[in-house]
Amino acid sequence: MRAKTLIELLTLSTNLYMISKDEEFMENLSEMTKKGKQKIEDLLGEFSEEGEDSEDKLIRKLLSKTKQVKEDMEKVIEEAAVRIYKKMHIAHTDQVKKLNEDIDFLKKQLALAESRIDNFEKKPS
Repeated sequence: MRAKTLIELLTLSTNLYMISKDEEFMENLSEMTKKGKQKIEDLLGEFSEEGEDSEDKLIRKLLSKTKQVKEDMEKVIEEAAVRIYKKMHIAHTDQVKKLNEDIDFLKKQLALAESRIDNFEKKPS
C-alpha cells in the first residue's frame, strides 16, 4: 500500500474512534434512530390503512424525510469533525485557506517594502 492510503486509513479510523467516543453524538444518534423507527412504523400503519392511493404520498413523504435526515446527518457529522479537528489540533480547510490568504498578503507587503528600500538606496544622498 502507498503511504498516502495508509495515512488516509489511519485518519479515517481515528475519526471513527473519536466519533464513537463522543457520548453526546452517540446519544443523539440513538435518539434519532428511535424516532426514525417510530415514524416509519407510523407511516407504514398509515399506508396500510389508506390503500393504494396513498402510495405516491408515502413515497413523497419518504423522499422528503430522507432528504431531511441526510441534511441533519451532514450537520452532525460536520460538527463532530470540527470537534475532532480541534481535539487533534489538525487545521480545518477554512483555516488553511485563511492562512494562505495571509501569506499572499504578507508577500505583497514584503514586495512593496523591498521596492521602497530599493528606491531609497538608489536615491543619491
